[in-house]
Amino acid sequence: MLHLIISAIQAVLQVMFIVIFGYGLTKLDYFTPEKQKWLSRLNLVFFTPCLMFNNIASVISFNKLLTLWPIPVFYFTFTLLAYLISRLVMRFTRLDPYYRPFVLACAMFANTNSLPVAIMSSLAVSEAGKVLFWSADDTQETVSARGISYILFFSMFCNFVRWSYGYSLLQKHDSDDSSSLDNKDEESVSPYGATSSRSLSSLSSLDSEVEYSKKIDRRRSSHTIAFNTSKCLKGETQSLLSFPNIDLDNRSVSTQHWVNKHIFSKVVSVASTFHSYMSPPLYAAFFGLLIGLVPSFKDLMYNRSGFLYPCLTKAIESCGRAAVPLTMVCLGSQLTSIAESQAPTETNSKKPVSLAILIKMFIVPLVVIPMVIMFALYGKVLSDVATDPCFLCVMILVSCSPTAVNLSQITQVSGMYEEEMLRLLFWSYGVFCVPVCTFVVFISLLIVDHLL
Repeated sequence: MLHLIISAIQAVLQVMFIVIFGYGLTKLDYFTPEKQKWLSRLNLVFFTPCLMFNNIASVISFNKLLTLWPIPVFYFTFTLLAYLISRLVMRFTRLDPYYRPFVLACAMFANTNSLPVAIMSSLAVSEAGKVLFWSADDTQETVSARGISYILFFSMFCNFVRWSYGYSLLQKHDSDDSSSLDNKDEESVSPYGATSSRSLSSLSSLDSEVEYSKKIDRRRSSHTIAFNTSKCLKGETQSLLSFPNIDLDNRSVSTQHWVNKHIFSKVVSVASTFHSYMSPPLYAAFFGLLIGLVPSFKDLMYNRSGFLYPCLTKAIESCGRAAVPLTMVCLGSQLTSIAESQAPTETNSKKPVSLAILIKMFIVPLVVIPMVIMFALYGKVLSDVATDPCFLCVMILVSCSPTAVNLSQITQVSGMYEEEMLRLLFWSYGVFCVPVCTFVVFISLLIVDHLL
């Protein structure tokens, strides 16, 4: 048991030391906010996609994809539990309705990428990494790749829900401006009433004018109908013979052009909507799935005796190794900026921040860890991954991680809960992350060591 405790502490401290390096670089002015944003953007569009592509394409296959069905089941179960627990706690504590969407978002959306990937990478190469071996021919490299692929597959579902439902939670709602809307309604009653009366009188006068014009038209038509009828009969045959077909052709061409344009606009709209929920890492994950699921493509990229493996595949693999350290360094820089921007704590914001941390880092782990234990005991008949120590460890890690850092991006854009989010991230990562994550890693290693 002692070596498990030491391995858990080492795994978390390895991550925290990289974060501290980012903190120190920022304090020494090597890392300005502009440079940090630039490096984060570069990491997002290049290094992290390389990591996701390599770790998914190298281990995934069609048979393995069928065995990974428990991952989306676990994700939606964890998310639903976090939602229900948050609702119960907020009702029990009588939290202000204004802060309830904030607590829901912080409890439902965890850091399912950078922190679990870093911890799993350090666990795989530690002494306790042998506890995560699935078979006799397993290695630390395959454990790391398999664990990261589990994490990234889990994060795919999290990203879709986070950037749709999570984004809507952190937006400005109508209830936030209910008082101002009520005032506007009171001020606009009399103008709308005057406008309505004027509109009704205008409509009645318009109807009388229309009736008068109809009577005049009927008188005129009775005098001219005979003359027009005879004239039309004389030129009927000649008009029919000389009637051009080009207008009909043009009309059919224009109709076809409109249909094509309408279909194209619909396709563009669907593609843009799909793209709005995507990111470069997700595109890389889907591309990695394509390569991994097509045997000829996978053999082309990962055949060690082939031409592409030593040049292209190894280059992508090398770039992917830089993703996790860069993410942790940027996190240290972000925590520095958060600490320096801390404003005096408002009394109203203490309660939602405390509740969000309590739910996400203490109550949710107490619920989800027994679920993973039950799956390890009784899920073997349902899926083979129930016997994989790495899978069980990953499910505990991703469910017990702190709140996702990129929720701060949403609050900065929406202008809602920005100070509360910065304060929550500071306390989550700067204070509670090390002890809580160390305990969670130790519990996960203890579970897989005793159950498998």
